[in-house]
Amino acid sequence: MPLVKDLATVLGVNRNTVLRALHQLRDEGLLEIRQGRGITVAGTPQRGAVLARVRELVAFARKNGYAQDEIIAMIEAVS
Repeated sequence: MPLVKDLATVLGVNRNTVLRALHQLRDEGLLEIRQGRGITVAGTPQRGAVLARVRELVAFARKNGYAQDEIIAMIEAVS
């Protein structure tokens, strides 16, 4: 992907706005940001949607007192 400063210039927005958007896309599983190596596309919108649901499931399970190994065991039992 282009540099943040170049994207900001082309879009006519502040660099921080571009950075926030890129970090949100990273959090959704669509981009991979590596220091010194740039930004690459890491997934599809479908993968991002599944990742969002996984995060919801993990948060819900932890809120209800389940540990990581218990959550993993439940997922493995379903598949």
